[in-house]
Amino acid sequence: MARICLVGGVAVLCVAALTLMPYRTVARARGDTAPDRGCRATMVWPVSAPKVTEAFDPPPQPWNPGHRGVDLAASDGETLLAPADGVIAFAGKVAGKSVVTIRHGTLTSTFEPAETDLPVGSGVEQGDRFAYVAGASDHCDGACIHWGLRNGNDAYLDPQARTESRKIVLKMVTES
Repeated sequence: MARICLVGGVAVLCVAALTLMPYRTVARARGDTAPDRGCRATMVWPVSAPKVTEAFDPPPQPWNPGHRGVDLAASDGETLLAPADGVIAFAGKVAGKSVVTIRHGTLTSTFEPAETDLPVGSGVEQGDRFAYVAGASDHCDGACIHWGLRNGNDAYLDPQARTESRKIVLKMVTES
């Protein structure tokens, strides 16, 4: 009985925290004023009309080839929106490619080809315009933006999975 009470109490606290926690949507970038009250994703798409042209395909081992992000249809000059709150961590060339990264706590989003007018260290909020599709790339050739997502220095994650709405539900705990 004590275990059920403990689990129930923790669940109630989690739901209360999520309900009371302030959140931002892409409303600022779109000009909307009414907040979204339904289920929400942890990240928003970095382009206004997302169309995945190549999906995330992680390698079986970190050193093997794979597609460590998603490619989204985008043309040169298109505005990029911050998928989550963060800080511009890098803007420049990597192996001749134009790259901008945003650090979101332990996660880092990487965009290629991308350029920004913001200095490194600038804070961005989810939905803010932070960069644009431009510069050199050996990957997209003016037809896409590559969005990669990494957890620390260890794992590549699927950015598309972070854009899907998630619903938190409580489930009964039964004793066996």
